[in-house]
Amino acid sequence: MIFHDMTWPELARVDFNRTLVLVPVGSTEQHGHHLPTDTDTRIVSHLAAAVERRRPDSILLAPTMWLGHSPHHLSFGGTLSAHHSVFIDMVVSICESYAGMGAKKIWILNGHGGNRAPLAIVVQELKNRHKDLRVIASEYWNLAKEPISRLRESEIGGMGHACELETSLYLYLDETRVRRELIQDDGALGSSSLFPTDLIESAPVAEVRDFKEFTQTGVMGKPSLASKEKGEKLFQSIVEALDEFAGRFLALE
Repeated sequence: MIFHDMTWPELARVDFNRTLVLVPVGSTEQHGHHLPTDTDTRIVSHLAAAVERRRPDSILLAPTMWLGHSPHHLSFGGTLSAHHSVFIDMVVSICESYAGMGAKKIWILNGHGGNRAPLAIVVQELKNRHKDLRVIASEYWNLAKEPISRLRESEIGGMGHACELETSLYLYLDETRVRRELIQDDGALGSSSLFPTDLIESAPVAEVRDFKEFTQTGVMGKPSLASKEKGEKLFQSIVEALDEFAGRFLALE
């Protein structure tokens, strides 16, 4: 079920006792010299749509939210960012709209790392207001950490932003929009126990840094290792992991 394809009477007939509302959240921001500013939004939208196609009778796919919390990219330009309080209010309001329609379970699928901290507050605020509502927020790469780790070629630090992962996925989704001749590796590669620089590495501490502190082009990682073929494998593996999670969430009482 796709929200934007339905009328209000059709939505009113949705059985929310057996339906999971899937809310993709992306961003509009710089992704180096080779990827468009819609990268996070495009990737998470396609992933969410693929999951809905697997469970069309039990997932209601919400419109993707394209504005994220991206102040750490503003110094490069090519970025639209909502203040964290505005972002939180927007996502809470969107989810409360679904709750008002009768939603019992909401899954916020995040495609941008900068949204992670404010989304934690979103989940808490929604629970404070709606005791019977189950809301989960997750990044797609964390739910698919195992297959991503298996398919990657770069060392830790090679997957950060406009990197091997995102560039491969974009090449698979629409290779005509990737500026291949401008692909170059950049950023503080490598990692440490306190300050990992990789998407699938968790940090034991919280720190916010402007991207210009560790990259000249806006890239963090090794997009030179990206390929369309790898992107297809990554996409399908991520969808498998997300679909498996959707089944588990739907089965929860």
